[in-house]
Amino acid sequence: MEKNYINLQNAIRRFPAYEPGDEVWNAINENLMAQPLREALSEMPSYEPDEKLWDLIDRKNTQQQRWKWGYAAAMLLMAAGIAWVMLPAHSADIAYSQETVDQRLQMDADLKTDQQYHRLKTYCETETLVCQSTEYKSLQQEYERLSSASEQLVQAIGDYNTEPALLRQYNEIERQKTDILNAMAKMI
Repeated sequence: MEKNYINLQNAIRRFPAYEPGDEVWNAINENLMAQPLREALSEMPSYEPDEKLWDLIDRKNTQQQRWKWGYAAAMLLMAAGIAWVMLPAHSADIAYSQETVDQRLQMDADLKTDQQYHRLKTYCETETLVCQSTEYKSLQQEYERLSSASEQLVQAIGDYNTEPALLRQYNEIERQKTDILNAMAKMI
């Protein structure tokens, strides 16, 4: 690569552009057709190529055309083969299946943990000493927060229970609710 190539290119780009007028081109054309040039052209010997040379050129063109037709035929065969492979072999079959519902994956609308929580809550209304402690109240708030999260998750899961990750998360929340409920029951 040339030294300072970029600088050279920048300098060339900065040169002013100039396009000569038509009269310049006409003058050049006239000078080319001047008498000395015509004389030099007439003095040049004329040469007629041998007939064998024209036959060789003609054969070469014929061979090239054969190759072109061969390529065209090969492409046509390849396209036909691809189309044949892409066609369906059989008519469309109709299939159906039945699935049974796994009862273990169904969520109960009335959970036992919620029933037990309501029992503890009614008991706390009569027994106020333990239920007024800050530890019990924090467990109660945590249980209610988990209950709210569980309800939102039930709405997100919907009626069909199709997301295993959501079901695992729901089961984990219910397990945490059970742990908190056991801790509350032990306090009473």
